[in-house]
Amino acid sequence: MTQTHVRRRRWLCPLLALPMAACAADPGAAGDVEETTPIEATAQVALPIVDPTPAGPSDLLAMVKVSTSQGSCSGMVIAADTVLTAAHCFCEEGYVGGNGCSSAATVTFRPDPAAPGARPRVLSGLAEIHPDYNPSWTERHIEHDVAIIKLNGVAPAHVKPFIVASDYPAEGSRVTIAGFGHSGADCSGPFGTLNFDAAVVGGYEDGHDILRFNDQVFCSGDSGGAVLNVEASRLYAVHSMHTWTVSHGWVSKGVTTGSEFDWIKSSMCPSSRWNQCGGDGDTCSCSASTSLLWRHTNGQVAIWFMDGGDIVGEAYPGGQDPSLSWQIQGSGDFDGDGQSDLLWRHTSGQVALWFMRDGAVVGEGYPGGQDPSLYWKVQGVGDFDGDGRSDILWRDATGQLAIWFTGDAAQAAYPGYSNQPAPVHTSWQVQGVGDFDGDGRSDILWRNTNGQVAIWFMSGAIRVGEATPGGQDPSLYWKVQAIGDFDGNLRSDILWRDATGQLAIWFGGEQGFDAPSYNNAHGPGDLAWQVQGVGDFDHDRRDDIVFRHTNGQVAIWLMHGAHFVGDLYPRQVESSWAIKGLLHDAGL
Repeated sequence: MTQTHVRRRRWLCPLLALPMAACAADPGAAGDVEETTPIEATAQVALPIVDPTPAGPSDLLAMVKVSTSQGSCSGMVIAADTVLTAAHCFCEEGYVGGNGCSSAATVTFRPDPAAPGARPRVLSGLAEIHPDYNPSWTERHIEHDVAIIKLNGVAPAHVKPFIVASDYPAEGSRVTIAGFGHSGADCSGPFGTLNFDAAVVGGYEDGHDILRFNDQVFCSGDSGGAVLNVEASRLYAVHSMHTWTVSHGWVSKGVTTGSEFDWIKSSMCPSSRWNQCGGDGDTCSCSASTSLLWRHTNGQVAIWFMDGGDIVGEAYPGGQDPSLSWQIQGSGDFDGDGQSDLLWRHTSGQVALWFMRDGAVVGEGYPGGQDPSLYWKVQGVGDFDGDGRSDILWRDATGQLAIWFTGDAAQAAYPGYSNQPAPVHTSWQVQGVGDFDGDGRSDILWRNTNGQVAIWFMSGAIRVGEATPGGQDPSLYWKVQAIGDFDGNLRSDILWRDATGQLAIWFGGEQGFDAPSYNNAHGPGDLAWQVQGVGDFDHDRRDDIVFRHTNGQVAIWLMHGAHFVGDLYPRQVESSWAIKGLLHDAGL
């Protein structure tokens, strides 16, 4: 045993970077005392970060600095748009004063180690405090001391999120601890350097809610930091506080992710009406699935039912029919059963619907008879009134819009810029539909011939607002490829591609976010691979990208925000078959 003298106050202290006077006094303590604290110089005892290991440029890139109105903390990226940290980082004086908590946060990411001279990336966000957050005087720890920060954007592509663990490391097992806080035996080192070290789990309190280290292993500023597995990939606990106990002396405590797993996952992966997310496993285990829709040059229709990259079934609705005089115009859930139906149009102008169930045609509809005339073209399919049934967006040669609600011409409405039926100048072209404001109703994405982008926010047939992200940009070398939800926040994003093959995603339709690529390093893409559409193939409530090579090979990029996280190659298909869209099954 060796001895060291450390001047400490006996406080029940969160680890936020606040003056010690802001901590709540231990009723049994009497202010400052001079203690002779034994520190065992063996690997089996967790020491304060006396001799910390500074993280290298490529180490622990999912660790971030969090700034709030209360001070500075540490945090962990757990999804492309989500950071996990401690709730007391947002609450007045740690927790004194009625638990008054704020929500605004600034998150700083470390630079990309593969880009010399790169600067830290900073994003703002809003925190959601755990609803049962409760500092406990009697148990000397802060219960449910976790908060989720939803970013106004996504983490840089070089940041790989930690996996949130639902299990618990064994008592006495070694873990990795990390944080940006002060360091050294007396916690006097400067804040802002990411340090990590090995520690030994001392035990648990309140079942497995609180993980304890039988020493003070963290300092102020480490709040919201990480307790990880030895490989530093799985997140087990969030640093919360240190306190004096009769049984163990000075200890550090953290809130386990296993005890908060359901709440954390529900905040990472919000369910929608058509995609319920259970929160089991490393992904969000959402119910919806995506199938690929094909058509042969002879007119035959086929469906691939997919589970990840596996083709788990095929269907051939309609046999050799319909004839090639009928063309697929899109898909959507027109009957509200949670499964996509097919929208057709004849060369005469006639419209038809195939109502689908598990790959079979269970009914047909012919709204509009021979109408509308061929001056009218289908622009997209979406749910503009939020009733759970798809609607058809049309436009005629003059620029006039029309919406057939539930695909029925008898329920048509004619939106215009000023909410009066009037054409929109034909220099503006509809690029697609998506829910960009998260209100459960589809909006319209436009682009001008000069390159300018605009979004009409819709409520039914009424234009209720607009946004013009990007001004005159991007240049006309960039083309819209698809509209989807890549970060799982229930707001649509825009997938772009330029003439070199490079991809970009505008999250929420706003310009200025990361460009994904095969190896997560920005650059041109192989133009032999063409985007076919987007859909959720791995059940994580985030859309993935479907490509097809000129040789017929199909590929799926699994995406997490702007991050490419893996690829799948279902099958190579002869060129007489073409992908005509993606079908969605809510799994309800």
